[in-house]
Amino acid sequence: MELPEQTEAPEDDNTETEPAGEDTSVVLPTVDFDALRETGPDIIGWLTLPDTAINYPVTQKEDNEYYLHHLYDGTYNKVGCLFADYENQEDFSDRNTIIYGHNMRDGSMFATLNEYDEQSYYDGHPQMYLVTPGGGYIVEIFTAFVARPGESGSDTSPWRLSFKDDGAYTTWLSEMAGRSVIETDVTVTSSDKVLSLFTCTPGGASRFIVMGKLLEVE
Repeated sequence: MELPEQTEAPEDDNTETEPAGEDTSVVLPTVDFDALRETGPDIIGWLTLPDTAINYPVTQKEDNEYYLHHLYDGTYNKVGCLFADYENQEDFSDRNTIIYGHNMRDGSMFATLNEYDEQSYYDGHPQMYLVTPGGGYIVEIFTAFVARPGESGSDTSPWRLSFKDDGAYTTWLSEMAGRSVIETDVTVTSSDKVLSLFTCTPGGASRFIVMGKLLEVE
């Protein structure tokens, strides 16, 4: 299967890079959201995992169904595209923002996430980058694990989007970190915001989840 055109970074707007904060070794893609939104009005961000297939726009609709089978420009395609949960704020201001993507056999979309079941893969890919119309973020991965869809109703569900107070959120963060199949030295506190990336495990019965804390780039 050929990758849809959207798997390539826009030619004009993804070539310039800017130093991220004080760490001049980190460069974020420069994305022209005005140009992208002319064909993809639902685009709310761009997610990149360096040296991998993950280099895609992130969309959001009024449901979690449409972009399972549509490209960001509205074309019907079983590959779909990356999309944030419809109940999340589009500016990634929630404590937990979920992005969904297919585990494609050809390695596209979020297939790469399943590689995080190996410590060596995490060691080589500890960070992702999220660019939004409002600014850029480094995504510091702190946990990766398998979950079952049936967990979605519980207090410590990875699907949980809101928390009654700092204590509930801290408990949730500890639970998520405690499930990790990889070791990281990233600490996450109630003042942090989390990006949760969901895809199917091979076979599709469960979900492989990679979570990172968002570090805003000045």
